[in-house]
Amino acid sequence: MSEPVSGTVGVAVVGAGFMGGVHAAVLTEDPRARVRWIVDLDERAGGQLAAQMDARATTRLSEALADDEVRLVVVSTPVTTHHPVALEAIAAGRHVLVEKPLVMRPDHARELVAAAKAKGVLLGFGGNFVHAPKFRRAKELVADRTALGTLHAVRVVYRTSGPDSEWPRNRALAGGGACTDIGWHAIELCSWLLGEPRIEAVTAATQNITGVGDVEEQGVMLLHFEGGAVGQCDVSWLCPGGEQLTVEVLGTEGRVSVDFWQGMGITAFTTNKFAEVWEPNQGWAFPEWEWIRNSGYVQQDRSFVDAIVNGEPLGRAADSAIPIVSALDAVYRSAAEGRKIEIHD
Repeated sequence: MSEPVSGTVGVAVVGAGFMGGVHAAVLTEDPRARVRWIVDLDERAGGQLAAQMDARATTRLSEALADDEVRLVVVSTPVTTHHPVALEAIAAGRHVLVEKPLVMRPDHARELVAAAKAKGVLLGFGGNFVHAPKFRRAKELVADRTALGTLHAVRVVYRTSGPDSEWPRNRALAGGGACTDIGWHAIELCSWLLGEPRIEAVTAATQNITGVGDVEEQGVMLLHFEGGAVGQCDVSWLCPGGEQLTVEVLGTEGRVSVDFWQGMGITAFTTNKFAEVWEPNQGWAFPEWEWIRNSGYVQQDRSFVDAIVNGEPLGRAADSAIPIVSALDAVYRSAAEGRKIEIHD
């Protein structure tokens, strides 16, 4: 627990890219928070986002941390920078919300968790889908063990047409490819829906089909859970025709299935192109409504502000990230070595 904070929670968003913009927009709409700083090495990008949020821009995190009104730092930079940026913010006594994946190394995850506890600040990690209303309803159904019986398998299929920018295809910046980018969500959803049993081992295979970049473009991951259940994660950046996110949980007496992007209740058609519709945006489309809320970003960020303002424990403590980091680390080791990797954390 942290001490409650009175007044407005000042926020510094580190990283002015797409996700930095999402967090800035969500927090700006929360009357208890105010985005005061945008931190980015790209002065133009930082300045543009800062102007939209009526905030100040800087290229140095230390300048934002010198502002005593900043109580929350949101880290939305390339993955390989998460560890040092988060450590600097924690050392300065700020609460920190880090976009997924928290970090790439299990020891770095444990170090951040320990540092936050020692400093008495909150550490959160991006995992918006466990806050999404559709998936939260699915979890309620899965929890009815009378209806489902013994849970023995969960499968997550998450596929997109890939990143729009180049840096996610660069291992030195991104840490990994599709497994890092969207596989994090798949692993978290598998574990969360089953009630977060310990992940005992991982078996995985990855591929780079196009030869672009030095990271995997798709992967298949098998999670072996304590108690015997298995989680299947099928992730890809090579999905023509639009994003796909489906989940299925199997029990001995029943099953629960979720298709995240279908059933939004809106269909549209154009022979040209919709300017503000996610893929596909030509031909028949299923335009999302309030996509930030439906995807759980509003609930995720506001729950973090709730914890800061009220001094209550986070709904998902940072410790929950450690098994996911360990599983992701095992995914890459399994794919490289061609064998099942046991996890002893």
